[in-house]
Amino acid sequence: MILTATFTICGWKQAIASPLVGSKEEMGEWETIPMAPPESRMQSVHTVLLPNGKVLSVNCSSFRNTLTKNDKGEYVFIEGVGSGDYDAINNASLFDPKTKQFERIASPPAMQYMESNDLFCAGHLQLADGNLLFISGTGRYYPGGRFTGSRQANIYNWQTGKWSPAGKLKEGRWYPTLVSLADGKIVIFSGLKINAPNQINPSIEIYDPKTGKFHYIDLTAIDNSPFNTYIEGADGYDSIDLYPRVFPTADGRLLITGDEAGIANVLVQSKSKKSYLMSLHEDAAGKLSVSFEVGPERFETSKAYGTAIQVPNSEDVLLIAGMIGTNDINFGRGGKTDNYPGSKVASSLQRWVSPEQSKEKNGKWENVEKFLEKPRANVEAVILPSKEILVANGGEYPEYKPIYEPVLMTPNSQEPGGYSIKSMNSAKLPRLYHNGAILLPDARVLTIGGNGNRVAREKDGTLHVDIGRDAANNFILAELTDKSGQAKEFSLEEYYKSPQGYFAKGDTEPFVPAEIWQAEIFSPPYLFKPGSRPEIVEAPSILKYSQLDKISVKDATQNGSLVLVKLGAETHSFDFGPRLVELPIEKIALGEQSEIDFKAPTNPHLYPPGYYMIFYLNDVGKPSHAKMVKLEAAA
Repeated sequence: MILTATFTICGWKQAIASPLVGSKEEMGEWETIPMAPPESRMQSVHTVLLPNGKVLSVNCSSFRNTLTKNDKGEYVFIEGVGSGDYDAINNASLFDPKTKQFERIASPPAMQYMESNDLFCAGHLQLADGNLLFISGTGRYYPGGRFTGSRQANIYNWQTGKWSPAGKLKEGRWYPTLVSLADGKIVIFSGLKINAPNQINPSIEIYDPKTGKFHYIDLTAIDNSPFNTYIEGADGYDSIDLYPRVFPTADGRLLITGDEAGIANVLVQSKSKKSYLMSLHEDAAGKLSVSFEVGPERFETSKAYGTAIQVPNSEDVLLIAGMIGTNDINFGRGGKTDNYPGSKVASSLQRWVSPEQSKEKNGKWENVEKFLEKPRANVEAVILPSKEILVANGGEYPEYKPIYEPVLMTPNSQEPGGYSIKSMNSAKLPRLYHNGAILLPDARVLTIGGNGNRVAREKDGTLHVDIGRDAANNFILAELTDKSGQAKEFSLEEYYKSPQGYFAKGDTEPFVPAEIWQAEIFSPPYLFKPGSRPEIVEAPSILKYSQLDKISVKDATQNGSLVLVKLGAETHSFDFGPRLVELPIEKIALGEQSEIDFKAPTNPHLYPPGYYMIFYLNDVGKPSHAKMVKLEAAA
């Protein structure tokens, strides 16, 4: 909730936001993490939780521009940075939530197989052994916001901290989506081609960690695939856009929802309301193939930079907010939307109800048109161990009018969409494009990063975050003022003390730097419930599907619960990783250290092999700290 006071200073009408602060028991509590030392400051385009509890941030070229000077000594902006320049792409770090320290680490080499190896805008997901598979990234920046995708595959070893190549893709895949299968294989969807700027790759590749090989499948000639499905009234065929929101179903199919995180100037179908279900087949010789079914129609056309998440302990899927009618992150910059007829930012919730619940073969969609209090783009959704969902970050437009207060979604079968919502206390910092939010093992939520524009990098490595746009939408060093309209030179230190203290000329909204370099952690209200916090004393390090196991808990209660939450792997308003499954409790022996017998998950399609956090929650829903466990098939 925001209280807005409007007043006039020097003839300039300003709207200054004043958050209404509620109790931490009702609206949670924020902690601002100390700023990292200068050599370790960066945003977090790709944010991944590792099995050791640390958070990997990967940025590489990081959506930056190159700043030079012409013969007259005037600054000149060149779009992008040299992807083959290691100094320009060496931007990765580890964050330790326990010590609150950031540590810069080496990125993989800038060139690999004699091609660019820039992980900016890659796809990434934890493999069953906990190592991180990174797919593609930026091949090259082109003028006008155009890109190509690389053919690189890289693995980050979470135990050694080392990078290694994982082979070469057949085609580029800038902005791909990765989905884990029950057997540990990874399906890779979409992305931009390597030698054709802003051209969608109409295929999938499947990575097999056991063999290290990729299997390429062209989708254009397969019956009922999006690329072979004509959209009536649109004069064209459907497609799978960039960073598509794709989820597993209980029977092993993959639901292609239709929502995405595309960019401007890519030829994709914008009028489709279709969803699809893809099945994967493997013959006796190990040859892979796929088939498609056209799924139920959604209520809205494809949305960009909304978020999507699988309902905790369910196969249902939620699509939350996002842009309709455009994929351009410049939409709404400065409050201007005139050049985007029919486009808007949604506040909706669409829910895909599973075949089991809907009694429809391919499920059905339900819609709540006005679910959130405000329209929201570049928003994140984080599964909490309580089965609640925290919606955080983003703004009323992709890079304008940040929204500081998260929204807590609590399961409620009586409410439309199955959730009631409540605004939480406001964060300190704006987090627009390229922000991140993931669940930590202590049951808090890390929020990190964010782009308000594109940083300008000089050849010597000097970075400028005080970037604006002129009337022609060209990049400029911003002319800033204070609230009264008096000129004010930008100071990084002062900004982080008072984030709403700078204004661009002619704009009543506080200025947002090109990158946000300070992180925050949100403690949800469940951490302030009365009574002692339960703690897991002993837990197995490995769980086997469908088998019984034991856990020891201090301060357990008779009616507590156990859940597994898969580790987060987030980028571009979508987390490829999280799933939550409740573990059935078979028996509990209460005591100083209570012994709890439980059953491991049974469905590897919904809950694929890999590392999870196991949380215990007591009878009032107060969670323990998590222990890391590895879920794998029985021998």
